[in-house]
This record gives sequence, structure tokens and C-alpha cells, in this order.
Amino acid sequence: MELETRPLQDNFGLEVLDVDLENMDEATFDAVYKLWQQDPLLLFRRQSITESRLVDFSKGFGKLERITRDDMYSPAFPEVIYITGLKRPDGRALGGLGVYELHWHHDQIYRVWPATGSIFYATEMPESGGNTWWCNTALGYASLPDDLKAEIDGKTATAKFGYKSQRSFQRDFSKDGDRVKVLHDRTPPATHPIVLTHPVTGEKSTFLDPNKTMAIEGKSEEETQDLLERLFAHIVRDEHIYAHEWRNGDVVLWDNGRLMHRRDGYDPDIPRFAKRTTVFLKPDDFAVPQPDAANHGP
Repeated sequence: MELETRPLQDNFGLEVLDVDLENMDEATFDAVYKLWQQDPLLLFRRQSITESRLVDFSKGFGKLERITRDDMYSPAFPEVIYITGLKRPDGRALGGLGVYELHWHHDQIYRVWPATGSIFYATEMPESGGNTWWCNTALGYASLPDDLKAEIDGKTATAKFGYKSQRSFQRDFSKDGDRVKVLHDRTPPATHPIVLTHPVTGEKSTFLDPNKTMAIEGKSEEETQDLLERLFAHIVRDEHIYAHEWRNGDVVLWDNGRLMHRRDGYDPDIPRFAKRTTVFLKPDDFAVPQPDAANHGP
């Protein structure tokens, strides 16, 4: 079965047309699965999905992460987290990630056993602000000069939650200092291969974080930061980036093994609400940093 698609731009990202995720047969799902293997970013517009169906659809790609923070997940489905700056009547956050700008990152790179598939369902989006940007690190790797490739091929890098280098543009978490310190202290550093190879397409991508990567194998801290700066000067370029203006009903699938992303901040007085599942993508089908992660993750 071949799906009808429309390119989001010239080099990556596809809008999948005429597919209803709430009511999908097996043949259509199989076609979506194969399409995601080929392109790291898929968009479905005008969707209306129950949380139950969102979970079932997501499980088709692999085991789902179950969120342990009860202030972020759906009361009915702990696999579904709420992404919002909205508050409950008692003033507590209704979900996670607030309204502030989020800088370039790979989700869960700081985890020993990361899940790398993200499925994001936008239910209420502001007319302006809160856009999400994706950077294709496979295109980034392909653009590297040979000497830079030689510095990272076969090497590992270590990331840490809450790590903030002198060159970092990471948000200042001072308002959440106590919670972040607890998470920082109980989250051990995580070491992963820098270069991932996709088992189906053969393309190589980088798995590094401008903020959380703290060490590269065989490099001092200063050498690590210098190498990261040189790498990201090639990787984070306009021609490797897609910026998405959300509409209500958008569903986006993205592969964290091949994409970094960032989010613009937005007006806290304007509602923004989304639901997300996170998938341990199958190592035989996708580029994953830890092939056994699904057997260890929450």
C-alpha cells in the first residue's frame, strides 16, 4: 500500500494525507510504519484521537514509556503525558514543559536507556508562538568534513540531566531549583554512541546534545566543548531544519535518533495543550542508541 504524501520541505518531513489515525486498518498502519523508517518526521493534520486510541496506535511502533511523574501524565493512561503551561485550580501545573523556550536537544539523551520515538498530538495551539523546530542530524552528519567525521566515528559521548556548560544556552531552571537538583542527583550520567546507523536506510546520524553532552570519549572538557562547537556549526544549519507552526488536530511523529528539536516560548495567557507518547523504537527498524532499552526502561 502506498500512502499519499506531501513534502514539508525539500529534504525531509512529510505530510501524510487522507489518513484517519482514530480509524486505521492494519495495511495503512504498516504503510505508516515503513514511511517513518524512511523519513524521520511525519505530519498528520485534522486528527481527533481518544487517549485510548493514541496509546494503541503508539504501541504499534514499540513498547511505550510509562511516566513516573504523576503531575505530567493522564489520569487514565500513564503512557500519555500532557505538554502544557496550564494550571490546575489549586495552582499546580496540569502538565509539563511550561511556556518557556526549549533549546536544541534530543529527548532522553541523558537517560541510560532512552526511548527515541515521539508521537505528539496537538489539541489546542496558540495562533502564534510555541512553534517547534526540528534539525535533521543525518543531514548534519552527511555535511561534516571528513576530519570531523573521523573525530566522532566509533566514539561515545556522555550526557547528564541538568548539566549546563559555559557555552550552553539552556534555560535557567532557578525557579525549579529544588526539583531539578533532586532529578540531577538521582539521574546518573548516560553514555551512548555518537554516530547511529539506521538499520534500514544505512544513513548515519549524530546523537549529541548542545547542552547536556558533557564529555566525549578521549577528550578533555575543554576539547569536548570545542569539538561540540565545531560539530554543531555544521549540523545546525538552516538547510537541515524544519520549523512547524502548529494547528489544532496536528499529530507529528518524530525520530529522536535522527532529529534534534527545539520549541519557541509563548504567551502564558494563551492556552497550549498537547498529548504525547514516547516509544522505545525497535532496533531492527530504527536507529537507536541502546538496542536493549525497551527491556530496561520504565
